[in-house]
Amino acid sequence: MGDPKEAVKEFLRDKKYQEILNLAGENRKMVRLLRSILYDEEPIIRWRAVTLLGRLAVEKPGWIKNEVSRLLWTLNDESGSIGRAAPETIGEIARNNIRLAEDAVKVVIQYLKDPETCRSPNRNIDILTGVLWAIGRVGNRRPSLVTKVIPVIESFLVDPEPSVRGHAAWCLGQIGVKSAKEGLERLIHDEARFLLYEDDELQEQAVGMISGRALRLIGN
Repeated sequence: MGDPKEAVKEFLRDKKYQEILNLAGENRKMVRLLRSILYDEEPIIRWRAVTLLGRLAVEKPGWIKNEVSRLLWTLNDESGSIGRAAPETIGEIARNNIRLAEDAVKVVIQYLKDPETCRSPNRNIDILTGVLWAIGRVGNRRPSLVTKVIPVIESFLVDPEPSVRGHAAWCLGQIGVKSAKEGLERLIHDEARFLLYEDDELQEQAVGMISGRALRLIGN
């Protein structure tokens, strides 16, 4: 076999998650390899690595346990890293196995209020939208964990950046936030587009379409 990393990336392109698990066998080095792929230049490869790490939180929790703290560290300025895909990965791990990442995901959630990463003028849009995505994934199953930041998420519905508005709308729909209905209704005709990862696919979506879907999820 050639380069294992290239083989894994090809499997991720084809959504062949089980083949990657078969390739790993009982070798936990696969987790380190997947973590390195979180920095890949190909977005769909990064996202599907997030999905697989979340799956491993259920199937191989012992492999993932120590990775959570490493991922959280990459969000720290002192780490010298940009923390690419760290919020999303922590969120996906917490969604699938809360015992592995409850404390870490609480830290990620609070990043919404952090002036150095998610608030103007110094914010990092990639980190911000990653945090919103993580909150949506966790809040869909455990809404009580994200209650305190709901007003902050709602405030992003009027953000000038389409990706931020769109992710905020998607997030609120996933959580089922009834207080967000008025803000979401204002976005129904918003034709600005952004990239959203859902159901193993990264696709361009209209903010208005996602807002309408969020309203349907929230219901009456």
